Amino acid sequence: MKILFVILAVVVIVLIISFLPKPIKKEAMEKKEITPTSYSSVFIDGIDSIQTSNYANPTLKYYYYIPTSIINNVNQSYPMLVMIPYLSGLGQSFVSPIFKEFANNEGFVIVSPSFKYDEKNWESRTSYQYPEVWSGNTLLEIIGKVKNKFNLQISGLYLFGFSAGAQFSLRFCHWQPELCVACAAHGSGGTILPDKKVSVKFFVSVGSRDTSRIEKAKAFFDSAQKLGIDVTYQEYNTAHSMTQDEIKDALDFFKSLK
Repeated sequence: MKILFVILAVVVIVLIISFLPKPIKKEAMEKKEITPTSYSSVFIDGIDSIQTSNYANPTLKYYYYIPTSIINNVNQSYPMLVMIPYLSGLGQSFVSPIFKEFANNEGFVIVSPSFKYDEKNWESRTSYQYPEVWSGNTLLEIIGKVKNKFNLQISGLYLFGFSAGAQFSLRFCHWQPELCVACAAHGSGGTILPDKKVSVKFFVSVGSRDTSRIEKAKAFFDSAQKLGIDVTYQEYNTAHSMTQDEIKDALDFFKSLK
């Protein structure tokens, strides 16, 4: 009986100990501080929007891509790659992986608006392809919003545009040359003739089988050269599309000017 009593007592003691609260480790008591500018991934991106008075773009969406190396070191300024898609193209689709890799490696912020074609304004030359009318100020508002949201300093704009986006890019750089460092415009569908010398450097390209646009690209190139503008002209073996060689050459062009 004594042995049985001892065994029962031990069991009771063990049960009591198991229900006692365990001591909290010091590490668990310390609150880990997390700051809003600490990011674990190599980039942050997203889609935002602004309001405009344009009938086709009352809510204009735009895509942004920012390497976290920039977000976590906002004490210096960074270049911004402004990408303007083809007619009514989506910014998030236009910014393909090759551009994101470039931004990560070279320290660029990317912004790409999704302008919708306001066809009613085309004949009057007030559609979004004409930045001096309304779309240029809209782009500046987008840039300002991104700068304020992420506390960024931008050193200069590098514009990359295709088709309708090339029209916008070429015109924007002549409208606001003091903000722009360089422009790569591929397959512009409009004839754009610069009327003054600007310090912006241009890389103008077109598909060798894009017959309706070769003349337009050459016209810009010839006019720019006569004005003493720094401009390069290149044709690629394609129709009205972008090749990987063209994109690579454009990004190498930007890299050489950074």
